[in-house]
Amino acid sequence: MQYKVICDSPLLQYTLEYFLKDNLSSNGIVITDNPEIDGILIGKDIKKPFTKTTLFMELEKKQPVKETTLEEKLDKAFEQFRKELLEILKDYDGKK
Repeated sequence: MQYKVICDSPLLQYTLEYFLKDNLSSNGIVITDNPEIDGILIGKDIKKPFTKTTLFMELEKKQPVKETTLEEKLDKAFEQFRKELLEILKDYDGKK
């Protein structure tokens, strides 16, 4: 996930940019300490003080749930069908 940091506090701005250096993007999800800006709010959504580990844990909780595609749903259905078919064939073969 990509993030954009917009903080009023220079120290918080620097800290977040340092922690998220591999995940920064100009069009990412906004992380801010300003309640007037829409985004993940430091102090409310992410409690202070935080470590790099707790920051990433909290950000992971905030990520939107990925919707499954039709292809993924079909793959899952075919896999389940294959397993059931193999069970039927094994049962049938064992009764001979």
